[in-house]
Amino acid sequence: MTESNFGYEKIGNKEHSSRVRGIFNKVANKYDLMNDFMSLGMQRLWKKTFISSIKSVKNEDQIVIDLAGGTGDIAFKFLEKFPKNNFVNIIDINQEMLNEGRKVSVRKNLLSNCNFICSPGESIALRNNYADILTIAFGIRNVSDRKKCLEECFRVLKPGGIFICMEFSMPKDIMLRNLYDIWSYGFIPKLGKLIVGDETPYRYLVDSIRTFPNPEEFNDMIIKAGFISNTIKQLTGNIVCIYRAEKP
Repeated sequence: MTESNFGYEKIGNKEHSSRVRGIFNKVANKYDLMNDFMSLGMQRLWKKTFISSIKSVKNEDQIVIDLAGGTGDIAFKFLEKFPKNNFVNIIDINQEMLNEGRKVSVRKNLLSNCNFICSPGESIALRNNYADILTIAFGIRNVSDRKKCLEECFRVLKPGGIFICMEFSMPKDIMLRNLYDIWSYGFIPKLGKLIVGDETPYRYLVDSIRTFPNPEEFNDMIIKAGFISNTIKQLTGNIVCIYRAEKP
């Protein structure tokens, strides 16, 4: 049986997928609000930097996949920055998150530029060489099989396509790391209890950051999946890393 980390617990991949789905079912309607509270608003700056890091050759007629796109926050930011004839497939394993995203797309008048697909990252329900850009923000650490997910990202991108991933990391500076631990374990679960009514999902999310590979290890995984021209941009003392690569 293939296993993966659910926080610090080792469980089978099928159970992992089921538990992750359950976690995000609980938080779907408050997901974006909680992200603002947990990051002290920094997530807005991180996502702005993330979108700017795409640096696409063309600004229109692009097909985009936003994997683990959930409520569509990254997709909508992309469409607002590149409004000319671009189309985003928002893919997530959790239907509740996608439902929230669809509501937002209607409010923003972006529904015609989006497609919402309930699909796991390890088996993306799209054809080979399909997309110009694939984004995944704060989602790769939640998939059951990261290696297979990266291989799928490679498969669905066109040659020359851009892969760009943003994920949490651990600060290298000891003082910042201690402050980060105090905030993560002392306050984030309590915020979850106050805003969502349950601290369990946020204990998992805090633990999942600690068990994710360090930037160098994860970058090696991206290279092994076939990507080239890899770069790592560290933000806020290495709390967040942006990985950008291309399919040859």
